[in-house]
Amino acid sequence: MPAQRSTIIKTAFDASAELVLSNPLYARQVDVIFRYLLKTDTFPRDISLHPRAYFNKTATAIIKAKSVAVVAGLAEIQYALRDNALQLQINYADGQTIQPDDILLQIEGKASQILSYERTILNILQRLSGITTLTHRFGTYLQDTGARIAATRKTLWGWLDKKAVAIGGGLTHRLGLFDAAMLKENHLAVLNQSGPKALLNALQAIARRNPRFIEVEVTNSSEFWRVVDLFTQLQTTAPCVIMFDHFSPEEIATLVNALQQQNLYDKVLLEASGNISEATIRDYATSGIDIISIGALTHSARSADFSLLIKTD
Repeated sequence: MPAQRSTIIKTAFDASAELVLSNPLYARQVDVIFRYLLKTDTFPRDISLHPRAYFNKTATAIIKAKSVAVVAGLAEIQYALRDNALQLQINYADGQTIQPDDILLQIEGKASQILSYERTILNILQRLSGITTLTHRFGTYLQDTGARIAATRKTLWGWLDKKAVAIGGGLTHRLGLFDAAMLKENHLAVLNQSGPKALLNALQAIARRNPRFIEVEVTNSSEFWRVVDLFTQLQTTAPCVIMFDHFSPEEIATLVNALQQQNLYDKVLLEASGNISEATIRDYATSGIDIISIGALTHSARSADFSLLIKTD
């Protein structure tokens, strides 16, 4: 892939620089999710911790891996516990691979607090690490193709899920409805009721709002060529993206070849989406596509298997 095209893709589809704890909006999401999970688990009390005197002692616990995983969520856990009496000793960094029986981190503090926080801490680490692990695995199929894997908005924990995808080597895609424009099936159904010029009018109005990119979904070759024509008319500095919805790799390859033959390939970026699996992703990656977006990265990732154990020696 030409360096310029690769740079455009990264600039448009990678918003991971915003998913840092120095960003107040991201830090707030971490706090809200952590506190919500903890409150729903312990409200109004942890009824198991009686007699209290037994559990007010200082204890040390470890979190140990029970499966191979690419780690994510450590920075978020450390931030969520920043004003807490628990002391953390973290042995790995986000993005590193952990093996079974490796100790991810050690926690020291009141036994009662460790036990009350146990499930919340594990749930966050396990889910985010599961997303990162799956993203990393999918990414291995894309090596030497130029294609990049991306998240969708099919998330449970919003930006935290997107951060986990980024740690696994994927692109964040849109962070929300506010930063990039995507006109999909339902948008197009509304616009089509207003006549043939409505889509171009909508694209022009969106372009004036300086989105990170402008994307339109297509479901067949006729729609594809119509959108190519509209994008060539559009005056914008934002990347113009066409999403192939449930196209086969062969259909995409044919259209990519036609774009190149007509010297239109550099006018658009190309994204594939829709039921793409580990069995088919390599075929899509070699079809000439730029981005492969997979909802399963965040809605179907299997959580990593970690356990928390109180040390008894």
